[in-house]
Amino acid sequence: MVKTAFLGIDLGGTNTKVALVDGEGTILERSIIPTRAMRKAEEVVKDIASEAMKLRRRFEERGFRVQAAGIGIPGLIDWEKGICLLLPNFPNKWKEIPIREWLEEELSLPVAVINDVRAITLAEKRFGVGKEVQSLVMMAIGTGIGGGVVLNGDLYIGKDGSAGEFGHITVEPNGLRCGCGSRGCLEAYSSGPAMVAQALRALVQQNDTLIRDTVGDDLSRVNPKVIAEAAQKGDGVAIEIIERAGSYIGQALSCICVVVNPEMIVIGGGVAQAGELLFKSIRQGLQERLFMIPVDTIQFVPAQLGMDAGAVGTATWAKERLEKGVIG
Repeated sequence: MVKTAFLGIDLGGTNTKVALVDGEGTILERSIIPTRAMRKAEEVVKDIASEAMKLRRRFEERGFRVQAAGIGIPGLIDWEKGICLLLPNFPNKWKEIPIREWLEEELSLPVAVINDVRAITLAEKRFGVGKEVQSLVMMAIGTGIGGGVVLNGDLYIGKDGSAGEFGHITVEPNGLRCGCGSRGCLEAYSSGPAMVAQALRALVQQNDTLIRDTVGDDLSRVNPKVIAEAAQKGDGVAIEIIERAGSYIGQALSCICVVVNPEMIVIGGGVAQAGELLFKSIRQGLQERLFMIPVDTIQFVPAQLGMDAGAVGTATWAKERLEKGVIG
């Protein structure tokens, strides 16, 4: 029997993961290459396609048939046209890039495009922590804050693929300016860079904190991991930063819950590695704001699939788009 597989591409600002995934969400082989995002988009895409073709050829020699490819974009997309509209965290922003067209030309395969966190949400629903529920919301907290929604067992992406931009829920009217252009967005208060900014402010103000013991005079070494490690040692400044971030996240989730009423909330992303202190603060923020729905009826869990979720999700998106006749 011919075995089928799908390419999953998880585009990141630093590295890009390319994986070959079977129909059950199992990664057959993966490869990680540097994105070198300062280059032209065409050069980045050619490198990704070259790596993907290496995997494809190896597995086709073993009797597999690679049917389609999916790519997760950490930014705004037009998923129907397969265009990357904007990558806000890339040096050249990737505005109006026809990424599906370019990849289809390079790979000679149908290609499906999706936002990266929507892909992770799909992976967690199909193969991860959300397998047994029909509705969930996922929030990924990292350099930015993204999200995804599952309704009636399927990923809900809205009319243009942007359903789930939870980082741009307003938590402080007339608050800090966000990169999106608005003010008071969750991302401006609870993302990794927002937490780092708070830590840097404390260091500049000469506050007593263990963060200084770790980074010394090199403020460029401050990152969410350093903050989390200081908090775990009982550092008051670090604890306050994480608790404030968690409280705002809980506030945003309360808004989401009264709209979606999910069975499950899934928290992922690099900042989520701060662990129980962050989760406790999120739960507390949710309980302080959410009264229309009993909080204890909502499962509150960490993401399960880790660093593989993006590649699994994009491959699964390609598979499901192909099955529905949307691509190909």
